[in-house]
Amino acid sequence: MAKPRGYPDRRGMGAQSDFISETFVPSKQHEQEQVNRAKALISGGAPLLVVARMLSVSSEWLSEQISRTAAID
Repeated sequence: MAKPRGYPDRRGMGAQSDFISETFVPSKQHEQEQVNRAKALISGGAPLLVVARMLSVSSEWLSEQISRTAAID
């Protein structure tokens, strides 16, 4: 018997891919891309807190990364 329309399929609930996404650890390249995007948005006038929320990172981490890269440049 076929499932009636509108009922979700239970396959994938609790699948291994769910656990992988919960333990995502960004690479250094990914972090650098986020910092570059943040710098561009902030230079365009966006507040740090808004940018951090947009990139799903903490404002403290983002501020630290921006100041660290500014010291290197």
